Formats: sequence, structure tokens, C-alpha cells
Amino acid sequence: MQPDPQWRAANIYATKSTSKTGLLDETRLFLTTYATLGDFQATYQALINGDLPQRSRSTRQTIVDNIKKRLISWNPPAWVLDDLAAFAQEEAPAALQAALLIHVPRQDRLLYDVVQQLIVPSWKTGATLVLREDVQRYLDDMTPTHPEIGTWTHGTREKLAGNLLSILRDYGQLKGKERKQIVEPVVPAHVVQHLARLLQAEGIAAGELAHHPDWRLWLWDAARAEQALASGS
Repeated sequence: MQPDPQWRAANIYATKSTSKTGLLDETRLFLTTYATLGDFQATYQALINGDLPQRSRSTRQTIVDNIKKRLISWNPPAWVLDDLAAFAQEEAPAALQAALLIHVPRQDRLLYDVVQQLIVPSWKTGATLVLREDVQRYLDDMTPTHPEIGTWTHGTREKLAGNLLSILRDYGQLKGKERKQIVEPVVPAHVVQHLARLLQAEGIAAGELAHHPDWRLWLWDAARAEQALASGS
């Protein structure tokens, strides 16, 4: 059976990232709570009712809604969420960060394309500094093919540019506060296998796995992906 096309966001740019950045700690809590309760509705209610540290219930609701859109809205198979919950329970953050660097852009086409068309080309040329102005220029360049950008206010575009880079920092692809530098994320071997299984579930043949663009979300080319698949790391 072929996966539902909603396994990936449609080719439309949306302002999903204007409200929140990476939510790494909150996502970890969501997943560990789910691992304990084993039920999404109970998990939602637990976090909204006070398990999240934010004082405002409306803020907690917004956070939970964002996590749901990023991880749950595409109706993932159970093994995907089981893996994510396991990553969230690890003491080191690298596994969860690397997994979110795959899953969150797959549900946000703008974020996916910013990595593929802005971050990766810069990384390849050795230009590791990336600024909000670079994202703004990218949006300008993409407006002819994505006219939805033209409907956004200046404030929305400005907030998006900052939040997109903050998300990538939270997930280990960038470092720095004001001036962000591109860094290759740490990717544990079991997260490599998670992505390989995910791509195979989408119908990608074993011989084509290493050439899929999703690996570039970790700044990997096909040779690096092949090496990781062969060695398990």
C-alpha cells in the first residue's frame, strides 16, 4: 500500500513558523508523556492542563497545536512515533534533534526549501554564515513561483525569517544567536535507519535511498548517505 500523500506538506509556502520556533523541550515532553500514557488525547490534555511549564493555558494550547501539526497531522504509522518517543527519552539530545530536522521540514515546505535551496548551497561553498536577510532575499526570489508570499505582511515575513533560522538552530543545523553559523548536525546511527525506513515506506527503492534529497536536511550528499547506510552510522 502506498503512503498517503500527506506524508509531506503540499508545495505551498505557509506561515506555519511565525508562532513558535523549535519547541525542542516541549516536543520532548510531548513524546515522553505519550510514551507513558500511550494515548494522544490523554497526552494533549495532560500538557494543556499543566504539564507544560508555561503559565498561560492559551500558550500551552498553541504549543500543543504546533507539535500536533509537526508530528501528528500526517497520521504517521505507529513505528514512527514509537521511534520519536524513544529518541526523546535519550539523555543526549542529538537523536531527537536529528529526527526533528527530518520530520518538521517534511511538514513545512518553506522550511524544507530554505534548507535545500539556501542552507545547503551555502554549506557546499564554505559560506557558513546565514542571516535573516538571506532568508528575506530567498522569499523575494521565490515570490514569482510562490505568489502566496506576496500576500504576507512585512511583519510576517520578518518573523518567519528569524523563526526559520531559529528552528534550524534548535535542531542542530545552525549555531549562534544573532549571527548564525551552519554546522553539520550530529546524527546517531539509529536515526539514519529511521530515515531509511521512512523513505522505504514511501516507496523509495533501496538502490535509490542515498540519492533522496531528504538526506540533505542533514547537509549530506549521496556519498555521505551511502557511507552511513553501509556502516549504520
